[in-house]
Amino acid sequence: KRNLRCHQTMLRAVFLLLAAAAATAATSAFNVDNKDWNHGSSVGLTTFPLVPHREYVTRRERERRHLGFIEEEMLDEEDIAPRPHRYGRHLAGKQQLGALYQGYGTHYVDVWVGTPMPQRQTVIVDTGSGVTAFPCSECRDCGESYHTDGYFIEASSDSFEQLSCNDCERGRCSTWNNQQVCRISMSYQEGSSWSAYEGRDWAYVGGPHDEPLESGISITQNSQGSSSSNGDDPYHASDFAFQLVFGCQTSLTGLFKTQLADGIMGMDNGNNAFWRQMSSASAVDERQFSLCFSKQPEMSKEGTLAGTLTMGGVDPRLHETPMVYAKNLHATGFYTVRLRNIYLREGGGQTALSEDLLKVRRISISENDLNSGEVIVDSGTTDTYFVSRLATPFKEAWKQVLGTDYNHNKVALTNEQLDALPTILFQIEGDGSNVDDPLAPNLAGNLDPANPRDVVIAMPARHYMEYSAKEGLYTARFYLEEGSGSVIGANAMMGHDVLFDIDNQRIGFAESKCDYFELTGFKPPSSSG
Repeated sequence: KRNLRCHQTMLRAVFLLLAAAAATAATSAFNVDNKDWNHGSSVGLTTFPLVPHREYVTRRERERRHLGFIEEEMLDEEDIAPRPHRYGRHLAGKQQLGALYQGYGTHYVDVWVGTPMPQRQTVIVDTGSGVTAFPCSECRDCGESYHTDGYFIEASSDSFEQLSCNDCERGRCSTWNNQQVCRISMSYQEGSSWSAYEGRDWAYVGGPHDEPLESGISITQNSQGSSSSNGDDPYHASDFAFQLVFGCQTSLTGLFKTQLADGIMGMDNGNNAFWRQMSSASAVDERQFSLCFSKQPEMSKEGTLAGTLTMGGVDPRLHETPMVYAKNLHATGFYTVRLRNIYLREGGGQTALSEDLLKVRRISISENDLNSGEVIVDSGTTDTYFVSRLATPFKEAWKQVLGTDYNHNKVALTNEQLDALPTILFQIEGDGSNVDDPLAPNLAGNLDPANPRDVVIAMPARHYMEYSAKEGLYTARFYLEEGSGSVIGANAMMGHDVLFDIDNQRIGFAESKCDYFELTGFKPPSSSG
């Protein structure tokens, strides 16, 4: 897995209507600027918001004031976010609202660890990893200047315990620092690595971003799992605390050192995954979680809010289209799907619905070649990577649509030209529960009459073209170079609420703006740095 392999600034999230002549303009721009492209809610639901910046200037200004970018500007009364009890609608049952944030191409969430006063650690939400880990006090030269927070200080928590060799979960008994510990070591293909020992402490997710809840974590209150609470209220986040086993990192290298987030949240389908520990502690009812990523044009160390993480289920209020389900091929480990087809849609477009099928071009590749080495859905991999067998037919189709070659050279594009680039469509094998509707926006329908209930998700150019504000140029981040195995990464998940339904062994997709602010009107407090 290429976890955190490419650190990137995000594309400008400005969605414009496609003008009738935009496709021609895009083709012209590529011919001039870049001629050589030869070289991509229910009971037990817990929701964590990544509140995006407003798409319009007035809301962007309010967002920046809340994030503290305009330090001396006073907030008007109308700019003050409503308190949670003023929400128009509360979620039912055990639910929680927190905040997720945008890092260097990845999304992270706050985890508050320890008692009586929890310490914040920000962790990348990673469906391709099985361990939650972050730097602790014994870590040396572990990127503190790059990360959002200092190291976790074990001695400052009354409830922290180091696991003995008799209690190892993911780690193996080993001698470290003249003592026996449960040791974990991880290394990644792009060269990053980390080592840790296993510890256990009380933790909760979300809540206010800037400071721990004044009440801290009540062990007595949470010893039997969270009680029914107003989950819309971030100030009740500690009601959902549970005892978390995590890796207390003592060394790390590579991108783990220079990333913005402190650590990583393992969300694969393994025994030590964060969601499984939370479910086993009865903090949520359902063995489900969903990720809804939005993309912001800029990020800040203080926190750029950008989407929604939902623990224990899915929140349909986020959805702009009905949720449809793909089959998850494996009961454990990576979340694996089977692709039926990949298409290019001429003229772009944000949604999977194709009104004119004549503009949709199927990539000529066999299903077996397309799935060589399997295809996983991995939120911890910033970009999307496919097997090299797709390269030739994809580039041929691209040239037929645009008249230019596909590559990863930097290119200048106007908004109209960007929106006119082809939209990549992924057709994924359905799990059998989807309703047969030829006009359903996220089903294959008439696109593939032989498999009409397959799932179709759209990857518009604003998601696969990365913008560099420094250079004013775009770069394609849809790659076709893997020898075996493909990854549907975070940039392909963008604009969808993606449900990981463990017990039903399926992955749900619904198109969404992932705008929690618009959903609830609540903006968590911003960090002062």
